[in-house]
Amino acid sequence: MAELNISSHISSNNTDSAPIPRTMLRAFMVLTLILILMPVVACDDTSNSDNGGGDDGGGMDGGDDMGGDMGGGDGGSGLVESGGTLPDDPETFSYVTGGSERQTVDFYRIAGVDLPTEASRGVIEAGKRPVLVWFHGGGWVINDKTNIEPIAFEIAELAGFHLVSVGYRLADPAGSQDPWPGMIHEVKSAIRWLKLNSEMLDIDPNYIITTGESAGAHLAAMIALSAGVQELEGSVNPGASSDVAGAVLFYGPYEFDTIVDQGLDLVLDGTCSVDTLNPLAVWALLDCPVPDNVLDPLSGCSAMELMEASPVTHVDGADPPVFAASGTDDCFVPFRQVFDLQNALNSANVPNEISVTNGGEHDVETLNVSAQQVVDFLDENLGK
Repeated sequence: MAELNISSHISSNNTDSAPIPRTMLRAFMVLTLILILMPVVACDDTSNSDNGGGDDGGGMDGGDDMGGDMGGGDGGSGLVESGGTLPDDPETFSYVTGGSERQTVDFYRIAGVDLPTEASRGVIEAGKRPVLVWFHGGGWVINDKTNIEPIAFEIAELAGFHLVSVGYRLADPAGSQDPWPGMIHEVKSAIRWLKLNSEMLDIDPNYIITTGESAGAHLAAMIALSAGVQELEGSVNPGASSDVAGAVLFYGPYEFDTIVDQGLDLVLDGTCSVDTLNPLAVWALLDCPVPDNVLDPLSGCSAMELMEASPVTHVDGADPPVFAASGTDDCFVPFRQVFDLQNALNSANVPNEISVTNGGEHDVETLNVSAQQVVDFLDENLGK
């Protein structure tokens, strides 16, 4: 496992050396949100008015990567079939009976690749292809399933995978739906719907890979790492499990217990400005009240929900391989979140590859990560 020297990008964790700046930053961050941003949260006119039909139930400096040990792939596995193309216009399906527009998936069917036969199929079911399932970012409060990063199309076409983009309810503190755990119930029901309809879609249900950016990476990680946790499953689309074969994550939050201090580190070392330290998205996701303690912006949130909503909480040895990428200059989700994820995965011996780009920001195009790198990781770890 390669080691990267990132000391110049991380300030000391010794709070005795700079207690006043850290305290002042915490207070300034929360007071700014209380005075300026909270009226927006309380506003009745939200962008989430269409959420009906609830679901009940490459590495730094030229590409040095860090990750868990990965086994060698088998040639001729049938997992990767290059040369395919995806359509410009997807097929759209509802994954919740009587649900809203947000409870739909866009399905991009791969064309131009040979579907495996019984004689040639390798690890993939005859007549099927794997599927890459995308979850959009937007802090759990904005955007929709049409917001897909180009790298998702590139990965799918390079590997010969179908591509699905999943719509899901947004966090709406002023609305009637509880965002958590309803949101994770909803996206897991989408995975089950894909499995239940795999024959129609020519999907191999054993080779579903979740992916996403930012808040979408959080959801993709939660699906991959919390399979079988009953409190997070929901009850819609029974008859299939929500477990998946792998996850490809771009700059997501994975550990809410450390995210505030990691953001403060980036302000204290001059990488980011204090106004980018915004816990409003987490407040919306977990429906947190304004904290009484302005020095701890997440203190108003339920400690149990903060832990439950953190993907690292659920890591165990049965989890699928994970590829995760971030950048050192990301001022929305601190890049050290990916190290929290890596530590948990390595402790459980889960195959992983972690890519942190020096100077990379909250944008896939700024990261030193290629579709080929991701496909190679998937082929090496899943094509067995």
